[in-house]
Amino acid sequence: MRTCLLDPAQGYYASANAPGQQEALEEHGGRDVLGARGDFITSPEISQVFGELLAVYFVSRWQASSSPTSLRLIEFGPGKGTLLADMIRTFSRFPLLSHLKTIHLVETSEGLMRLQLSAIESALAAAGKRIAMPRNDGSSQAADEVHVEYFPHVDAVPIDPSQWTMLVAHEFFDALPIHIFERTVSGFRELLVDVQHQQRQAASGGVQEQRQSGVTTIKVSDLRSSSSSSSNSSKEGGKDATAAASSSTSTPSSPAFRYVLSPTETPWTKLLASSNPRFQRLQPGQRVEISPESWATARRIGELVAGKKAKPAPGQESDAAPSKEPDESASSGPSQGGAGLIVDYGDSKAFGGSFRAFKSHKIVDPLTNPGTADLTANVDFSYLSTALATTEAKGMGPMFQAHFLASLGLEPRVGALMNAVGDNDERKKVIEGAAKRLVDPTGMGAQYKVLGVHANAEGREGEDGEVYPFDSFPSSDGRAANPPTKGQEAAASSPPPGSGKT
Repeated sequence: MRTCLLDPAQGYYASANAPGQQEALEEHGGRDVLGARGDFITSPEISQVFGELLAVYFVSRWQASSSPTSLRLIEFGPGKGTLLADMIRTFSRFPLLSHLKTIHLVETSEGLMRLQLSAIESALAAAGKRIAMPRNDGSSQAADEVHVEYFPHVDAVPIDPSQWTMLVAHEFFDALPIHIFERTVSGFRELLVDVQHQQRQAASGGVQEQRQSGVTTIKVSDLRSSSSSSSNSSKEGGKDATAAASSSTSTPSSPAFRYVLSPTETPWTKLLASSNPRFQRLQPGQRVEISPESWATARRIGELVAGKKAKPAPGQESDAAPSKEPDESASSGPSQGGAGLIVDYGDSKAFGGSFRAFKSHKIVDPLTNPGTADLTANVDFSYLSTALATTEAKGMGPMFQAHFLASLGLEPRVGALMNAVGDNDERKKVIEGAAKRLVDPTGMGAQYKVLGVHANAEGREGEDGEVYPFDSFPSSDGRAANPPTKGQEAAASSPPPGSGKT
């Protein structure tokens, strides 16, 4: 998943909207990731109200925290910057924006970075702010400037106890790599990806490596060379060559992939599945998806919001992915605390059949044309909560997206937008339809969950035990009255899950 999504040359996200590739994008029908021309659309792209209400939540938490005077905003995977722009625009209506000093973003796509910076710059300019430019004269940041900085991964974002932190991770966790394990009569085995047996010899140029697991290893360079040769032949031969290439998917130039089970326990099997009591009741044939990177990312979110590094948690070390964190022992001083929101599709349980790919708003085979489709899996919010519990931050929820947005004023805000367009009935229908889509109990309203993260400033730990709206609705886990969704199968189920994305 990581290679297909983030490879610098051929990864799905890394090459999205890349400069200098517009001609190629148009030739192949576009490589936009988000929006109508992309492969899926997210809540911020559907309605501005989504970002506005998330901003309202942060304003309320900022006010409840005695309105700290130094703030930073963090977003993991900002997309086109639409959510950031809507939040900044809403912040401008409150004193909060005048205290925003820093924006930290986690992004790997240069093309998306350009879109994000453009959106941020426009939103700040409308509020009388601007992006701070690098200085060599040692002068301090001006009052109307906001420092914007990018980081390649979440562990690179610094813990800063001196600033009150607002953090958003919207549809970030669903794209983090997972491991899939299947229970067999001999114990758990890991689901791996291999090349079709009849193509191994040809695809590897006659050279195969056989690891102890019994799974064939083919070099990535071999596959890329074959793919490149096929692409060049198609361009030179025109329609006839293209048709021939499409009709010969079983040739060495286009190796087909398949799923295989490891013949023995892999190290990840022992670490994540076999030793985990959560999955001991699974029966042979049932599967479970586990993302150690999600656990580590949620723990990092807790550290960033709390403004302090977490202590090692007994019994939790086995869940975390290998740490790439910088040495932050120098972080000192009382923490200002902060608030965070994790918004994604999933539930408070593990899943077993949610791994899928999206292309042109449709679910496609994840093993077909790797790097050209979005790969995703449902989020196990209970797993994220266990990670947050090892930090000084507090996890809240998750709750349904529909309940969260309604509690923060969805209806009156939509009403105000409809009134603002006057007699334009067509525009009113668009505004109302977009809002209904966000809270549809058979769609996004129930498929998407919101997990809150909260940390008080040091010295105020005993205050503000309840956080609205998480104190007004029961958690989504285990509710008998949950709206039915297509994506809420049990950990061991095999039927196709609900899409989540649209």
